[in-house]
Amino acid sequence: MNSSELSSTSNFNAIRFVKLLIKWRKQLLIVFIASAVLSYLLTFLITPLYKSTAVFYPFNLNVYSKESATEQMVQLLKSEDVKESLIKSFNLYEHYDIDTAGSAPRFIMLKQLEERININKTEYESVELSILDADPKTAALMCDSMLAFMDKKALFLIREKAGENILTFGKRMQEKKAEMDSMVKILTDLSTSYGVLDYENQVLGFSREYYQYLSNGSSSSRMEEAKRNLQDKGNESFSLKENLWRERGQYNDLKKIYEDELTNFTKTITFHNLVTAAVPAEKKESPKRTLLALLFSLSIMVVAILVIIYQDIYKTQFEKELSE
Repeated sequence: MNSSELSSTSNFNAIRFVKLLIKWRKQLLIVFIASAVLSYLLTFLITPLYKSTAVFYPFNLNVYSKESATEQMVQLLKSEDVKESLIKSFNLYEHYDIDTAGSAPRFIMLKQLEERININKTEYESVELSILDADPKTAALMCDSMLAFMDKKALFLIREKAGENILTFGKRMQEKKAEMDSMVKILTDLSTSYGVLDYENQVLGFSREYYQYLSNGSSSSRMEEAKRNLQDKGNESFSLKENLWRERGQYNDLKKIYEDELTNFTKTITFHNLVTAAVPAEKKESPKRTLLALLFSLSIMVVAILVIIYQDIYKTQFEKELSE
C-alpha cells in the first residue's frame, strides 16, 4: 500500500469516526451529563480537608557538614522523633481512624502523614510547612506543634553534644589543674628550701651585691650558699615558671570552651523565626469537586466511545468475517 492509499485510508477512518460520534451524540451527551452529576454527588462522600501553612526561617542552628541551616531544619521536621511526638500529642491513630490491632498500623500512619504533611525549602531559603486535616483548627494546631517539637529536637541535639563536651573538657581541665598544682608545689619547695623566688630578678640583685662584697675583699657563707642555690635550682625554677605560664594559658582556653558548652547545655532557646503563622483555613483545600467530576466524566466518555467503536465497527466486521 503506497502513501496515497494510506492517507486516503486515514482520512476515511477519521471521517468515519466523526460520523460515528455524530450518530451517537445523544447517547454520549447523556452519558457525559449522567457521569458528571453522579461523580459530583459522589465527591460529597469524600471528607473535605483544610490546609494550614506556616513559613519560617532557621535560627540558632549549628550547621553540620555541607548541609545548610534550612536543609537541616527540613531534616529535623521530618525526623522520627517529631513524627512520634505529633502522633502521641494528637492521638492520630484514633483521629485518622487507624486500627492499631491491624496488620500494619504504623505503615498506614506514616503514609497518612506523608500525604497530609508537606515540608518544602523555598527559593528564599525559608521553610514552608503545610498540613491538611478535616478540622481547620487541628491543622493549624498541628503546624504550631510541629514547630515546637522541632525546637525540642534541635535543643536535645545541642544539649547532647554539649554534655559530651562538658565531660571531655572537664576531664582535661582536671588534668591541667593537677599538672599546675604539681608545678606550684615544686616552686613552693624551691622557694622555701632554697630561697629561689624570682630567678631573673634575684640573679640581677644578687650579682650586684655579690660583686660589691668581692670588690671590698670580703664574702660570707650566706652569700656563697645563695650563689649555689641560684646555680643549682635557678634554671629549674625558671623552666617551671615558664611551663606553668603556658599551662595556665591552656587551662584558661579549656575553661572558656567548658563554660560555653555549659551555657549550651543549660540554655532554652527556639530555632525558628516565624514569617507566616499557621491559621485555621476558612475554605477547604480538597476535594476539588468540579475538577474530579470533569475528570471522571471524561474517563467515562473515553470508555463509552471505545464501546461504540467496538460495537459499530469491529463487532460488525468480526461477525462478517465469521459468516464468510
